[in-house]
Order: sequence, then structure tokens, then C-alpha cells
Amino acid sequence: MLCEDILNMPVPPLAAETVLWFEFLLDPTLITKHLKKVNPEPSALELMSQFISMTPDTILPQQFNVTPTSESLAAVSSSSTPVPSNEGLFLTHKQMALKVLALKVATWLKWNLDVLEKNLPIPKQLFLLRDLCTLSFGKKVGIPLSADFQTKITNEGNEKAARFALTFYHRWVLRLQILKDIALKSARPSLGNMFVPLEPMHQFFAPEIPPQASIEYLQELCKSNESFYIFTYDTFVPLHPNDDNQHMTQKFENMLKISLAELRTQIYFDLVNFYLYTKQYHLAREAVSECRRNLNLAKAEYEMLGKTSAQFVFCHINEQELEGYLLACGLSANTKTLMERFNRSALTQFKDIVEILKLDNREREIPLVNRRILELDIEGSISQGILKESRQLEMQVAALNVVRSTFDEGNIFANTDFFEKYQQLNCFATLVEYNQDVLPYSSLTEKNNLKQFLINVILKYQQKQWLSELKRLSIFSTKEIADLEKQIQEEEIPTPPLALLHEWKFNSKMLRIEIGSLERQLISCTNANTVRKLLVKLASTNPAKPLWTVNPSWEIATPLKSVLMSMQRGFLQDFAYVLLGKARELTAKGDFIGAVSLLSVLKSETQRSDISNASIISKLGKLVNWEILLIQITQCLEEWNRKPLDLQSLGNRCKQCLNSLQSNDNIIPRIEIIENCAVMLLNLNEWNSLMFLDKRLPQLELPITFAATFLDMEKMKGSKKICRDAWDLVLTMFLNNNAKRGNSGNNAGGGGNPSTSAVGGGSGGSSRNSPCLAISTGLQPFFKKIRHQMVFNLAISLLSKIHNLLKDDPNYDLNGEYMQLWPTTVNNPLSSYNIRAVGETLHWLLTEALKYYPQTIAWLKMKGDLELAIGNNEAAMRCYVNALITGTEYCTVPLQRSIADDYIIRKMIRCSSNLGCHMQATVLCQFLEEIDYAIVFKNLTEKSSNFTDAMDAYYNCIWDTTLLEFIINLHAKKGEHSRKLEAVAIMGTLELNANNNEEIKREAAAIRKSRFLRALAKQYLL
Repeated sequence: MLCEDILNMPVPPLAAETVLWFEFLLDPTLITKHLKKVNPEPSALELMSQFISMTPDTILPQQFNVTPTSESLAAVSSSSTPVPSNEGLFLTHKQMALKVLALKVATWLKWNLDVLEKNLPIPKQLFLLRDLCTLSFGKKVGIPLSADFQTKITNEGNEKAARFALTFYHRWVLRLQILKDIALKSARPSLGNMFVPLEPMHQFFAPEIPPQASIEYLQELCKSNESFYIFTYDTFVPLHPNDDNQHMTQKFENMLKISLAELRTQIYFDLVNFYLYTKQYHLAREAVSECRRNLNLAKAEYEMLGKTSAQFVFCHINEQELEGYLLACGLSANTKTLMERFNRSALTQFKDIVEILKLDNREREIPLVNRRILELDIEGSISQGILKESRQLEMQVAALNVVRSTFDEGNIFANTDFFEKYQQLNCFATLVEYNQDVLPYSSLTEKNNLKQFLINVILKYQQKQWLSELKRLSIFSTKEIADLEKQIQEEEIPTPPLALLHEWKFNSKMLRIEIGSLERQLISCTNANTVRKLLVKLASTNPAKPLWTVNPSWEIATPLKSVLMSMQRGFLQDFAYVLLGKARELTAKGDFIGAVSLLSVLKSETQRSDISNASIISKLGKLVNWEILLIQITQCLEEWNRKPLDLQSLGNRCKQCLNSLQSNDNIIPRIEIIENCAVMLLNLNEWNSLMFLDKRLPQLELPITFAATFLDMEKMKGSKKICRDAWDLVLTMFLNNNAKRGNSGNNAGGGGNPSTSAVGGGSGGSSRNSPCLAISTGLQPFFKKIRHQMVFNLAISLLSKIHNLLKDDPNYDLNGEYMQLWPTTVNNPLSSYNIRAVGETLHWLLTEALKYYPQTIAWLKMKGDLELAIGNNEAAMRCYVNALITGTEYCTVPLQRSIADDYIIRKMIRCSSNLGCHMQATVLCQFLEEIDYAIVFKNLTEKSSNFTDAMDAYYNCIWDTTLLEFIINLHAKKGEHSRKLEAVAIMGTLELNANNNEEIKREAAAIRKSRFLRALAKQYLL
């Protein structure tokens, strides 16, 4: 019933003034009356569109992959006499009538291409061109013109009309190139725009027409001096319905001759538009210059006839647009603004920049931020040697900017650095000069601002000599300058002589006070020669105790102390002890150079010819040499990223030190030095040098087993399991005390030394046993000295594998490099191990590793996995976001699949859901290779419990249209109209059109991914 009611509804009557298209076929005179109306209904464009649409033949010839004619103007003009031919206009009466009416309306619109291309779809433009060429040549013509198109004109055509038609066609071809390129890049299909990428009929709607032939034709036309005619309204004669002669010849004799200057103005304007779009700037400059010249000629010709440029009949250029083209080509005759001159100067090595900025201080046209950027550009160019100017130019520009900044209230640029930076260049005199220049153009308020600024500068920097410069300014009176001079006079503060002394001297003759003063100097000094002199002075007082006891804080290693105590009491004993103690203090403070300097002096002292033969002195020299090596190793580890030392030389010295263990010498380095040398060689990839060391030393077990592991990795490429020594040794350290006692040392495959494998008792979950004693005394000190990235990788993979086995939950597995190298099982029950200690040690090691290599994405991901396994969702999300941001070089390159694989994205989705950020989890689902819509729809129906997770805050980060459709439907169900409209607006953006090609889709997704990553970084990293 409803359908019948709709069909039976009466059609609303048309307005009384509305004329139907077929009425113009019945009455040929009606078209003129209709177009002369103030607001005709339908309008001229609507009427022409209807005439074209109703023409019976609406199929174009299939000639779209051919090139248009490149015939010159002479080829058309040579056919001065119509050639008899079998070709002709074989059109029905209705076809002919509609074509004539369409062309008559186009003539009424003065064949304005701007109007036609904006209001007619491309297919109808093609039909209009076809009809124009058909009637002009007197034969059927297909558009675009074929390569072998003959310019012969039949008896029913006309040479002048054909010339106009060809000109109009070639102008249209140039405009089509621009329209099509723009449409393919940014247009969305609509009723008025038929450019649909990848549609089957794309070639039909926008034929490929090479523009070169059209350019050549138009250039020849501009060179020709032959008269040019255009259609007038009376040229086309509408057919009468009762007239049997449907092939009535048009009144081509009514065509109007126009000025060649007007013709060339329009042609050159079209060429300029095309040249600029295709970046042919040299040709554009020539064309725009000719366009301006011919426009002036055409205006002059019209003025002689008492007409204006508004009465042009063929030229439809916009003079403001022409001026823009002239400006773009650098040919504008108008006076350039300061901003234009400013930009031009920046492109021409800052030519005349000082004069431009002086003028701008008066006019204040250029934004201050642009001027500050220019100042920085000049400073950078001069410092890099790009600009061959002195710093005087830099100072002048900065001074002009300081003057300008005083006029802008609340400006964000500080002037404090100007005087410090350019104090040597007499900057204040230059500043006063530029102030004086701007004063005549300043208001009273502005003068007061300048005056107050200069007063503040004088009082701040207290420079008396600057007052003489102020006398040049009319805004300062003599009295004011005198007052300023009084304010900056330095007040004489009496200083007692005692306060000027670096060392307090006592007139007292008490020996105790003098000794105390010398002892204080000895404790504070850090120079070896000063220490020598002070020890000599103190020794002359016959002290009761050794001088090295002056400062109880001077501590030295036990082997050194034993050697020194076995020496005879005297200067060398005191000197050596004091320097060793001071070197240890300086090393603790980080002054490695000072510490090495002190010990180098002591080493030279032991090599004196008069004492070097003594056995005890020789031992002391070796020990001091090893202490220097220890300090340099410590320095190298502390400053690893800067690598200040010669690593090759340091490695050789470490080898020599370890070789002393194999010698028969009765003195060897102390354990701390041996351990540091071994770890240093491990960091330098000198693995073979560690294999001959004695494994019985507990401190060398870890470096040796790690070196053996690396050597096994080199020998056995691939996923083959390697030496278990490192695995067994580290795994043993995480055994609980009761498990350790029960196994009596035979744990986890053996290999652990009892001294290093002891743990502090308790169960695996007890905080008393985390971290264990073995970890804090053996494993962690070793890890603290690791610096090489490969060693970090191996240690992290080992601990990660242990954590995975003890956790025994695939959902929380850690992934990283070298994981496949380690065993897949442990010998003891899982409860025998302290998994909490493993997690804490791995977390600490990852933090240490990232301190030295902060952009290692694999470690950032693993730290995120570990935080997720522990239950710290926010910390895990922070690590994952950091990894993605690092992988995109801080959102400057697209996100690659190798960085954001499905494994990581799913973990990020889990973290976001656990944190109550369901919309974030929804957006992250788009990062998966195949979107999991089950997770998407589940998250969207969840209610967010986080204030940072508003649903509409992330609409501009969504590129999946199915997701947007679900969101729109969800808002519609909830009655959230404003949010629904916002989602609809996002979905309607051009780049999310489903018909876009893959490149556009990838670009749209990349932009939104980057936008979302920035939002996550702002939430989790800032």
C-alpha cells in the first residue's frame, strides 16, 4: 500500500518561469529571449548540459590512446578553398538542432574555459569539443583528435571556424593535464568529478593526450600574423522544426575578427599556467613576460576604441592571477614589500639585509620570528664557512632584532645573550645607532620603551663607557645621564689583607702550628712535586710517627701495603704511601688523569738508578704499574661510549698482566686487577687470550666460560647447542639454599664452584633470598663491567632463557637474539630455583645495557616482555612504545613490519586492555597484519577506565573503514549524535576512499600510525 501511495502522489508543478529543454527545439527564437533574462531558469550552463545530454549520439570514437594533431597553423590556412569530398555532416534533424543550440549557449558564455571546466564534467566537455569541431570542419570529428587527423574542410565547414576550434581544443588539452593530475592525487568520486582511479572506464572519462603537440600548435599560433576570428552569437543559426534542410550552413561570415594582442595574451596565459605546473620555469618566465606585454598592447588598442579590458571578447585572464605568476617568476613590476625583499635577500647570500631590517624597524612588517630565524641562519652560515662575511654582519642583524623586540609586547625572545656574545665587537655603539635611526618613526610610548630598555642594560652590565654613547640619543637629557653615572659607580669595599691571602700565614713561632699547617697542605694537595716538598719539610721536624699516617683516609691495597711496610722507614716509604692513597681518592672521584699522573711520578721514582736494583723496589715498581693499568681500565669502562684511550694498547697491557700468572715470578697482580683485565679482554673480543687462564680462580670463571661460548659460536654456525659451561655456572647461582644442600653441589649439570655457587637460603619467593649471595658477589659485579654489545646480548639471552624455563608460561616468554643457543630444560625441579632473583637480575642487566646502547630495539622489546611478565603493564607499554619510536627514528620514517610484528603488537594490545585503555587497544589492532575484528569489537564495547583513552581522541588515528563503520553504528545505537558525526567526517576524508590505489592507502595508514605513536609517546614517555 505504501508503494502504491508513493506512486500515486502528484508531481509538484514547475515554476511558471521554468522552460523545458525541448521547447527550444520547437521555437528557435526562444533561446535568445531566455538567455537575456536576469536569472534564467534553467541557467545557461544547465541548459547547455541538457542539450549535450539529450543529443542521441553519445558514444565517442575509441581513439583515446592516440596523439592529437601536431599540424601547424599553416596546414589549416593552406586549405583556403574547401575540398570536395564524400565526407559531410550526416546528422539527423534533432542531432543538428541540439548541437547548434549547445554551441550557441557556449558562444553566449564567450567560450570561457574557466567557466566550462568548472561546471561541466569531462565527458560533456569532450562532447562539446566534438560538436564544435564537427560543425567547424563540416564533417564528423572524434575527440581527442587522431594522429592522422586531416585538416581538410568540407563545403559545410569554414576555415576561420576550424582555426578557432583547433585553438580552443589545444588550450583545453593543456588544462586537462593539470586537472587530471590534481584529480588523480586528491579528488574523491562525485557526480561532478568523474576521475576515479583504477575504474575500468577511467580512460573513457580522462583520455591520455600528450601535450607536446598542443604546445607546438599554440606557439606557432602566437608567432603567426594571420587574422583570427571568433564566433559571435549570431554565427550559429538554430534549426526550425518545419525546415527540411537539417544541414543548414551556419553564418560563418558573422564571425568577429579580434586583436592579435588579445589572442596572444590568452594563449600565453594558458602556456604559463602549464609551464609553472610542470616546473618548466625558464619557459614560464618567457611566456609570462610575453603575456604581460600583449596584455598592455590589447588594453591600448581597446582604449583607442573607447573600450576597457572588461570588454575583451576572447581573453578571460585574471590580472591578479597574472600578477601572481609574474611574482612567482620574479618579473613583477609592482613595488616589492619588505617581506618579499626579506625572502629574496635570504636566497641571495643576505644581500642588503641590514637596510631591509632597518626599514622594517620603522614599518614592522616582517614577523619577529622570521627575523630571529634569519639571525640564526646567518650565524650558522658564518660559523660553517658557507657565508664569506665577518661576524660584523651577524652582530648588526642581532642588534636590529634587539631594537625590534623592544616594540613587541610580550615577545618570547631574550636579549640577554646579545651583549655577552658580541661584547668584543662594540655592540652597544651599534645598538645605539640603530635606536637613533628608528626614533623619528616611533610614538611617545615606543620611545619610552626604548629608553627604559637602554637604562636597564646600563644598570645591569655596569659599563661606564657606554654612557658616552647615550649622549647621542635625544631621549636622554644631561641630567639623566649624570644620574645613571652615579648609579653605576662602584662602591669601594674595604678588603682586609688577610682575606686576599691564598694561604693563611701565622706570625706565631709555635712549631706545632707550623706542622699542622704543613699537614693540612699535604692532605689537600694533588700535585706530586708539592707532596715531595711538603714531605721533606715535615721530615725535617723529626716526626714521631710515619708521615703516611697523617690522613687515616689514605687506604691502599693489602699487597702494596705489605711491600711498603717491609721497606725501611724513610722518604720513599712515605712518598709511595701518600701517592698511592691520593691516587685511590682521585680514582673514586673520577679524576683518572690526576690519579695516573701521581702514580706515573711514583713509577719514575722507583726507576732511579741509585735504588732500582733493590728487589723490594723492583716489586714496588711492578705493583704500581699494575695499579696504573687498573685505573686506566676503570676509566675505559666508565667512559666507554667516548673511548678516550688506545684500546689496542690497553688490550696488550692486559694480556701482559695476565701472562705474569704463568711466569715463575714470585709476585703476581692482585685478584681485582686480574679480574678487570679478563673482563676488559672479553669486552675487546680477545677471547683466545682468556682460554689459557686457570679456571680455579673463582673471579675468572665467568669471563672464561663466556669467552669459550663465543669461540663455540664461531666454530659451530647455526642453531647447534654450544658449550654448557656458562649455562651451568649461571644457572647454579639461582639455586635456593635448601636445594643446594640437598644436591651437594651436583646441580644443574654441575660445573659450579662451591665458592661462587653459594646462595643465601630460603624459598624462591622469599624476599630474603632475592638477590642471592652468589649473584651479588659473583654475577652482578661481572655484569657491571660488561660493555661490549655482543657480551650484553649473550648475558641477556642466557638469563632470558632461564626465566622462560622457570616461568613455564608461553604467554609470557621473552624473545631475543641467541635464545636458541641454550638448553631447553633444567636438571633440578623448577621450585629449586629462585625465579624472582632471575627476573630482578635480568631487569637490572637490561637497564645497564640500555644505558650504554639506548637505541637497541631488541632489548627495549625484551624489557617490555619482562615488565609484562612481572605484571607492570604501564612500564611494559613504555618499553614497547620506546622501541617503536626508536625504530621509526622518532616518527620520521614509516614503521616497518620487522619492528612492529604481530607478536609485539598483540602484547601491546594486552597491556592497553589491562590498563583500561580499550580504545588504544582497538587502534593497535590495525597494526596487525590481519586485523582481528573479534578483539576490536570486544574492546569497543568495553567501557574505558582511563581518562587518557577517550574514544573520539583517536578517530584521526584510524584508517580501517570497517572499524569506522562499526564505531558509527555504535554511536548511533547509543544516541551519541555529535560523536557519530565526527566519525562520519573522518570516514569521509579523501585518503580513506576505498577506491584509492594501494600507494595512497599505505601513505594514509603510515600518517595515522605516526600520529598514534606520537600520542602514545606523549602519554608514556613524557
